[in-house]
Amino acid sequence: MNPTAIALVLSSTFMHASWNLLARRRRSEGLFFERMNLITLLLGFIPAVWSELLVRSIPPKAWFYLMLSGISCGFYYLSLATAYSWGDFTVVYPVARALPVLMLGLIDALRGRFPSPLGWLGMVLVSIGCMLSPLTSLREITPSRYLNRSSLWVFLTALGTVGYSTFDKLSSEIVLQGPATAARYGYFFASISGICYIAMRRAAGRRLMGGGKEERDDPGWKAPLLGSLFNFGAYWLVLWAYQLTGRASYVVAFRQFSIAIGVAAAFLIYKERGVLIRTAAALIITAGLIAIGLGG
Repeated sequence: MNPTAIALVLSSTFMHASWNLLARRRRSEGLFFERMNLITLLLGFIPAVWSELLVRSIPPKAWFYLMLSGISCGFYYLSLATAYSWGDFTVVYPVARALPVLMLGLIDALRGRFPSPLGWLGMVLVSIGCMLSPLTSLREITPSRYLNRSSLWVFLTALGTVGYSTFDKLSSEIVLQGPATAARYGYFFASISGICYIAMRRAAGRRLMGGGKEERDDPGWKAPLLGSLFNFGAYWLVLWAYQLTGRASYVVAFRQFSIAIGVAAAFLIYKERGVLIRTAAALIITAGLIAIGLGG
C-alpha cells in the first residue's frame, strides 16, 4: 500500500476518533450530528462552490456517485446516532467499524482488484481486533454481548459505511487528482450527507434516538463546531488517500486504527475497565495494519 496513503489515513484516525468522542459526550448524538453537518454546510459553501466553478474538477459521473455516497452517509449518521443511544460506545463504535472491512474486501474482489494473501490476513486481524476491543475479559465473549437491541442499528451503520466508501472510491478514480479536489469533493459529500441526515432524522422523529426518549442534553455549538472540523478533516485525508491506492478495503482497514485511539480515550474519559484485553485487541489491529502495509 502506498506509504503516503498510509500516512494520510493514520493521520485521519485521530480526528475521526475525536469527533466520535465529542458526539458521545453529552448523550445527544442525534442533535450533535445535525449541528455538526449544518456548520460544515455553512462554513464551506462559498469557497467550495466558487473553486469548483473555476476548476470543474468533478465530472458528471462523479456527481452521480457523490449523490449516492451522500445518501449512504446520511443513513450512516442516522443509524450510528441511534446505535449510540441504545448501546455502549465501546461496543457500538468498534463493531460498526469492524464489519465493513471484510465487506469492502469482497467488493474489491468483485471489481477484479483482489486483495493479496497478506492483505486478507491483515483485514481478518483488524476485524478480530475490532470485535475484541469492546470486551473487558474473555468471559464476555457471548452472543448477548454482540446481539442486543443496538445490533440492528450497528449493522445498518456498517452498510452505510460500505455504501459511501464504495461510491467515494469510484469517484476518486475519475475526478481531477489532488488534495484540492479531495477537499471540494469532501465538502459536497458532507453537505449532501448532512442534508439527507437532517431530512431522515426529521422523518424518523426525535424519539428514534435516545433509546425511545426525547434528547434532554443540549450539546451546544462549540462541540459540534469542533466535530465539524475534525469530521471534515478526517474524511478529506481519506478521500485523498483513495486517489493513491487501488483498493477501498485497505484504506477502510487502516481507518480502524481510530478504534485503538477511541478505546484508549474511553479509558481516560469514561473510566472503562478491561485494559489488558483491549490493549491486546489494539495490538491485533496494529498487526493487521502492518500486514496490509507490507503485503497490500
